[in-house]
Amino acid sequence: MLRSKVSSSFGKKNTGVTANRNAGYRAASGDWIQFLDHDDVLMPHKLQLQAECILKAADDVGLVYSSWQSLELIDDQWQPSGPVNAPYVDDDTVAQILMDSARFGYVGPTLMRKSALLAVNGFEEIPNLGEDTNLMLRLALAGWKFRAARSEGPTFLYRQTPGSLWKFYAKNLPALWNLLLTFRTGEQFLREQQADGSLRDDVRRALAAQYGRRAPFFLDRDPEKFRTIETWLHALGYPVPPDLGRGMSVAVQLLGYGNALRLRAKYRCVVDKVKARAGTRNPSTAG
Repeated sequence: MLRSKVSSSFGKKNTGVTANRNAGYRAASGDWIQFLDHDDVLMPHKLQLQAECILKAADDVGLVYSSWQSLELIDDQWQPSGPVNAPYVDDDTVAQILMDSARFGYVGPTLMRKSALLAVNGFEEIPNLGEDTNLMLRLALAGWKFRAARSEGPTFLYRQTPGSLWKFYAKNLPALWNLLLTFRTGEQFLREQQADGSLRDDVRRALAAQYGRRAPFFLDRDPEKFRTIETWLHALGYPVPPDLGRGMSVAVQLLGYGNALRLRAKYRCVVDKVKARAGTRNPSTAG
């Protein structure tokens, strides 16, 4: 079992959590690896449950996974919170990861075969908002099979820590772009599997939602990358991201995607200022 402390220092290479994880699994003597960040929790039955699955697994199974749940600070106590996430990616694994990365996007709920990690050279040591998703997607692209070890409740608790590394990454442009490139790599792989380069409708929609969700971050910070994302969206058949509201969809059609996003940002800024002034005038309602 490998624990790693989170680092928030970035340069050309990320020498924090991914480098620690890589050093740890390479030094490990076991055939299967459990990654565990210092603030997350393994349920008592996790390793036994997954070990039993491993005993039945073929040699090409590189990853065994189970259900997980968030651990949140509620009334000054850390408590399991929200739904128990039980993704299923055994079949059509690349497509399923792309469509369900929010639930299948953490290495903690898994056991990974060391030889599989070595085959793909472990984690990429670059800033990436989704370094776990990136690793698991590369395992799938390399042909390793995934197997679910089912349980009635969560086997892993993922702590939602205020000021966590994920929130820091969300403000880091290279890390966010590398996340999008992770999804883009999966998209290109799936297109190459079809003679006409087509994608299933559900995969196209999921990818368009992933790209569209992050596009506003690049609008004024990196216009060239924003235009690249627009190109990806059009290629998916979504000039308007699928999860935009009706009002924004109309605004995009009238003003263009970039101008509609700027208009929305200004509107939200005005609303926030109005709310702040209202709270100042009536402090009793501010809390």
